[in-house]
Amino acid sequence: MNILQHDSPFMAFMNTLVDLMILNLLCIICCIPIVTIGPALSAKYAVAMRIVRHEEPTIVKPFFKAFKENFKQSLIAWIIMMVAILLVWIDWTWMIDQGLVNVSPLYFGGAVFVTMIVSFIVITLFPIISRFEVTVKEAFKISALFSMLYFFGLLAIMILIGFSIFASIKYMRWLPLILVLGHIVIVYCLCLIFVRGFKKLEAKFVDDDESDGVDLVSVEEKTSGKEED
Repeated sequence: MNILQHDSPFMAFMNTLVDLMILNLLCIICCIPIVTIGPALSAKYAVAMRIVRHEEPTIVKPFFKAFKENFKQSLIAWIIMMVAILLVWIDWTWMIDQGLVNVSPLYFGGAVFVTMIVSFIVITLFPIISRFEVTVKEAFKISALFSMLYFFGLLAIMILIGFSIFASIKYMRWLPLILVLGHIVIVYCLCLIFVRGFKKLEAKFVDDDESDGVDLVSVEEKTSGKEED
């Protein structure tokens, strides 16, 4: 098979790579005001998951459609997360100023645990908002549940993010390439986890009407609506 044929696995991979690069650029532009980071992330993952499933032939229009549809919930969720991130940053700044060796092991362990929880919620919250029609409170509940179910997968993503940061610092001359490729790999791996995980969550909601207080009808309507677009 000619790898340059339109339907070859290689060309499909390259198309996915280019689509994710364009999507990332749109997300960065929409993140510039800072307060719109949440809606931008929701829109990015709404389209990225379709790209990974090979369901989305276009990028720009679906991105801004998702940006608009999820704006309110994503904005509220991001404001809450900004407060949490700020508190975590203040805590780590204080510990570093005191000297990590001088900090109680129990306190340090608690700080690491809280940081991990906040990181997992930041990673999972906005894709959940983009996928399900739920309240902000319900989105946080689903995010916590998803983080527990896919703890090791998300931990691997965190390690990958840390490695990307380390490589960016160590190999500054390759910084643009590392940032672009590293981010695409991370987003692609995350989407694989989300696509698989969300199917299981949807099945769980069908089997248990009271699962985490999520409105089953709204979840099913949002899911079917996304599949029909």
